[in-house]
Amino acid sequence: MTSSTFTGETGSQTVEDLARRHPGLVMLGRLGWVAKGLVYGVVGLLAVQIALDASGRDPGNTAEQEASQTGAVAEIADTSFGEIALYVVAAGLLLYALWRVISVLLPAENSAKTCLTRVGYLASAAVYAALAWTALSFARHSGSSSGAPGEDAKVERFTRELMEKSGGRWLIGALGVLVIAIGVYFAIKGLQAKFRDELEPRGVGPIRHETIITLGRVGWAGRAIVMGLVGWLLVRAAVRFRPDEAKGFDGALKEVTDSGLGVALVWFAAIALVLYGLFCVISAPRQRLKSAD
Repeated sequence: MTSSTFTGETGSQTVEDLARRHPGLVMLGRLGWVAKGLVYGVVGLLAVQIALDASGRDPGNTAEQEASQTGAVAEIADTSFGEIALYVVAAGLLLYALWRVISVLLPAENSAKTCLTRVGYLASAAVYAALAWTALSFARHSGSSSGAPGEDAKVERFTRELMEKSGGRWLIGALGVLVIAIGVYFAIKGLQAKFRDELEPRGVGPIRHETIITLGRVGWAGRAIVMGLVGWLLVRAAVRFRPDEAKGFDGALKEVTDSGLGVALVWFAAIALVLYGLFCVISAPRQRLKSAD
């Protein structure tokens, strides 16, 4: 582990000191990327099942789990080694959450962009910490996911409860616009490969650097599509004042499968999510902890 693993225009000496004091920190964080990749890979495979059902190629064989991060954890729970796998995944997701928290704490310029990046990192840390807790909850129940509420049910309940409050309808609409904006950001990040500077250019293993970049581009595009669909459904639910129309990842993908174009979109998103999971796993040895600059 060398100090070159860390980047940051401001307070670089502090970052180098951190690297020297904690030589295994980045290695642990990279294990978190592997866990994240596993979850997204399973989400993508569950989305493939939705695409197969919509295409009529696999009728009557609807996936038991939702195509969502929570659904992916539940799918892992239902395997023969579910309990052990869940503890491993939970540990990895906690490491990834820690990776993001440390990124927030690293020295960086005090600019609007930096503040937004830090907020994004904190939100990411919270999401994956919550997902790790979900995995631990499943593990404590002997790997069984039965009876656990799905993501769609959680989103609908949240939307319904908020809409019952004064101004709640506007808040749901604003939240939908925010989710769409995040989807647009994901699309830009993928198309422009803005994640390139987060990777060490020198390779680890036989896979070319540009091949990994391509996987990342496609993967971020898939995430953008799903976020855009979720945001659009939230906005529609607010406009129509119908909380049951708000959906999570799984419901959003199923919602658009009524048309041929929608099925093609789900197919692309499903494959892209699998590739994003592959990107996380393959790029893990090259990921470098960097500040929010």
